[in-house]
Amino acid sequence: MTRLTFIVFVLLISLVNLGQTHSASVSEGKIWNLQGNWFSCEFAHSQIPPTDGCKMLDDDGFSITKGSIDHIKVTDSTERACRGSKKGQCFERDREQIVISRSLVGPINAIKGGFEISYWGCTQTYTMQKHVGYFEVKPSGSRCLWARDKRYFISRYKGKVIARQ
Repeated sequence: MTRLTFIVFVLLISLVNLGQTHSASVSEGKIWNLQGNWFSCEFAHSQIPPTDGCKMLDDDGFSITKGSIDHIKVTDSTERACRGSKKGQCFERDREQIVISRSLVGPINAIKGGFEISYWGCTQTYTMQKHVGYFEVKPSGSRCLWARDKRYFISRYKGKVIARQ
């Protein structure tokens, strides 16, 4: 993942989660509380949903708490069944606990049906759709230069999180 793609993904997930925490976003008649720890699905691609129902998560993710989003990285995975056979770069969603490092990203704004990200002088709108085991997030309307025409597939991790500095 390039640095710009990572930043956009972080901001995207941040906006979704923060917005849900403080000004709940409504989609399909439902209000989603997305506060918590979120990771992209390991076996999803830019336009293809995860082949495993998002049971395996990428080691990079986001934590949403009280209107703030942090980038988080799992530091204790030894998983070998990751995409591309890259050891430790994913973990199973039902794992009991993970150890993470974290860094602040910033605030997020929710809108009806999704959220908006403002970056490099342009505001990009994203929509959200819930699926069994994961959410799909994609750009809507005119795209900013920095916004990729890509769908993101994310899932909440519900196990224990231990933050290390």
